[in-house]
Amino acid sequence: MKKVMSKKKIVLIIALTLIGAILLALSIEIAVNFTISPLPQSPESNEGSNLIHQLLFYFEHPERADEDGVVIDNDYIVNAITPAKKYIDGRYDCIDFRMQSLIRLEYLYGDKIAQISPKGSKMIKDAFLGAKYWMTEPGEDSMCYWSENHQILFATAEYLAGQRWQNEVFTNDNSLGHERMQRAKKRINYWMEHRFKYGYSEFNSNNYYHMNLGAASNFIQFAHKDDAIMVERMKMCLDLLFYDVASNVYDYTFIAPSGRAYPGNMVSVEGDRMRQYTDYLFGFNDNHKDNKNHMFINFKSMMEATDENGNKYYEVPEVIKQIAHDNSTRIIKSSTGLDVRELEEKNLISHDDNDIMVQLGMEAFTNPEVIHNTITYLHKNKMLSNSFVNQFKYTNLSFLKWFRLLKPISRSLNPMPNGIAIQRANIYTYRTPYYKLATAQAYHPGSYGAQQMLSVANLSPWAIVFTTHPARYESRKNADAIPGYWAGYGRAPHSAQHENILMSIYNLPKKKNALELYDVPLDFTHTYLPEAYMDQVIIDNNIAFARYKGAFIALIGSGELEYKPFSADSAAVFDNNLSDFPDKRFDLIQKGKNQFWIYELSDENEESFEDFQKRIKANSVYFDGKGKLIYNSKGKEFSLEYSKDFKVDGKAIDFNYKRFESDYVTADRESEEFIFEFNSHKLILNFENATRTII
Repeated sequence: MKKVMSKKKIVLIIALTLIGAILLALSIEIAVNFTISPLPQSPESNEGSNLIHQLLFYFEHPERADEDGVVIDNDYIVNAITPAKKYIDGRYDCIDFRMQSLIRLEYLYGDKIAQISPKGSKMIKDAFLGAKYWMTEPGEDSMCYWSENHQILFATAEYLAGQRWQNEVFTNDNSLGHERMQRAKKRINYWMEHRFKYGYSEFNSNNYYHMNLGAASNFIQFAHKDDAIMVERMKMCLDLLFYDVASNVYDYTFIAPSGRAYPGNMVSVEGDRMRQYTDYLFGFNDNHKDNKNHMFINFKSMMEATDENGNKYYEVPEVIKQIAHDNSTRIIKSSTGLDVRELEEKNLISHDDNDIMVQLGMEAFTNPEVIHNTITYLHKNKMLSNSFVNQFKYTNLSFLKWFRLLKPISRSLNPMPNGIAIQRANIYTYRTPYYKLATAQAYHPGSYGAQQMLSVANLSPWAIVFTTHPARYESRKNADAIPGYWAGYGRAPHSAQHENILMSIYNLPKKKNALELYDVPLDFTHTYLPEAYMDQVIIDNNIAFARYKGAFIALIGSGELEYKPFSADSAAVFDNNLSDFPDKRFDLIQKGKNQFWIYELSDENEESFEDFQKRIKANSVYFDGKGKLIYNSKGKEFSLEYSKDFKVDGKAIDFNYKRFESDYVTADRESEEFIFEFNSHKLILNFENATRTII
């Protein structure tokens, strides 16, 4: 007689079978995910892919073509377009940069190109018809679509291509041009609304602001008349961008606390990619005349064109020009961007384009609030072969998503990419005729940072001073890395500024986080203080004094300050000719885990440099060695506690600024209307009504 298997045994067998099946499925999923290789971001050879910008330049300035001996014939056109088309067809990163000049060539000179070179004309058309414009489309690649500038570059390229070839098939998904146009319109509208509500997420980036200008220029000039409301709103976005620039330039140079900076952008006018625009718009000089920068050519072409009625497509409002030239003493406050926690509060976390543009536009990938959304979005759109996000393949596991484990893992482990997110910046700027000092107030103390530049003192276009905790030890590679020895930071300080005084406390951990994939210096911070571009530098134990003409700066540390020897590795990554001065030092070190830096600035109108030194040395400083710093200067007491309050004469200072707070404009965050006023000029922007009033 056969034995009947007990129910418990049956349940056990079934349970073990299920567990085995789950483990097998997990093993297969891990094996599949972990073998996903990243696709290349760029071709082996990129030679000639920027020749299209020169082609546009010569079409715009035929007299320069004659001067340079350039003949725009079939061969010249084909040779200029071929490498760009190859680059776009290969779907390499930054095809959207090249698309701006190509679409302008098509709209302004398409008929001429077709006459001279039918082959070249077809190449332009085929490049746009075969391109991929957004993450949700078919195809895998390593293009960055999501950062703020790429969003508008891709969307305007798609809109204008769809408008140009409305009834043609775009082969990536077999959609028609007019369908492409409608898709892109939605993303353009989202982008503009985000800029008006929250400002630019890549705040004050002199490296990326100009990318927005090329795309905006093409949309403003070539958009369909039915989209006139959108055009007005795009002009408002330019107004806001140029206000950021105008209110933050010093001595005609735009170096300010920024969401995305590279080493070359941080140290001099040579790295200020917006300088070509400020030269041109504000009449600083005429260096722009020979400029062949791709975005600048597109922008200048739009600025100098007129519509069928002879009207300019866009002009910078006079009030903004006046602000740019204002050199009187000003306090300028602004709040730009969102904190990651606000995404949940504002219901901005989903796979919808609107929400994903906000989230990824601020480079928020791994933060607890968004990591589940990130992983599911990347998986859904088959993006794990994209080299920018390929590492997420290790977390793209079903059980992590099913049981919502990604959020608690991110919260408990706090991986370094959490600091990549460009969060809300409350920026305080004190600008005088002699200097400018600006700070992103109390910007997430102790957090990691990829490209954020949190404070800077400007004494001239070359005499720039800033302090940071390096994210990596110095080497040729790390000097240029992001984050690295200069750009970004290992740990953010708690920084607070009032007028000409900046106080920063650094609390460095005993050891690096387990998820930091490189060696982080945990025993020093450093200040960029270039002897080559100062008239005088004096190091006196824990105080450094520097003078440029009539501007003075004192740097007070908790410990001894000492220059490192000149470094060719670091000098090589700065766009400021520092390599020409090997006998001049620039890297001022302060050792210690818990430490502070105090900046105080002054000028010859207030006191002599000698009296300034005496006064600073006589000022009292108290630091408890942990997180409380008190500084007394000119009869005022400044008190800062790490992750707590900043007080001036006992009064706590609120760093939750309005969207704008200055003599020029005051408005709350998410305001529907901004009113800029200065020197009897006025600009009124109302986004909801799409009205732009210039007085």
